[in-house]
Amino acid sequence: MTPVSLPEEIQGPRITLRKHALSQAASMFQYVDQDRERLGQFLPWVKFTKGIDDERDYIEMTHNQWDERRMFDYGIFRKEGNLYMGNIGVHTISWDNLRCELGYWILGGFEGQGYVSEAVQTLENVLFKTGFYRIEIQCSGLNKKSSAVAERCGYKFEARLREHAVENGLRRDTLIYAKLLHER
Repeated sequence: MTPVSLPEEIQGPRITLRKHALSQAASMFQYVDQDRERLGQFLPWVKFTKGIDDERDYIEMTHNQWDERRMFDYGIFRKEGNLYMGNIGVHTISWDNLRCELGYWILGGFEGQGYVSEAVQTLENVLFKTGFYRIEIQCSGLNKKSSAVAERCGYKFEARLREHAVENGLRRDTLIYAKLLHER
């Protein structure tokens, strides 16, 4: 498949997925900073996000990779109040194999309300319509909430990669879930 770009804005029932804007760097950093301890349990980038400039650099990197069709990263916004809640991204894209991976996180105040599941389902619909055949979700074996999202959204557990990565100085397992086009 020839690489294509994804829409910069995608609507779900209660959420909007929107390509990051540089003007959001300060608020994105503020939210991450307020939830740093919880997010840092499973997300290695949190410790490197020390200021607004780091957030701005991240947004610029996502724009460059978007232009190169190597990654598509979205903010998750609640429609009610246009409130930023977290991110979901499409990465590890293999255009030749019609395969990609989803990664996501949400601020603690929005956890457990179905927003991440809605974001996953909203984005996967666009990805399958675009021509992807396989979508993966990989997460820490210790991140029960992330794996619960994958299972709730109908992703099949395929593998546990034992002691696959280092997280906060300790070896941890990686869980791999996937959904195929015909399983949606």
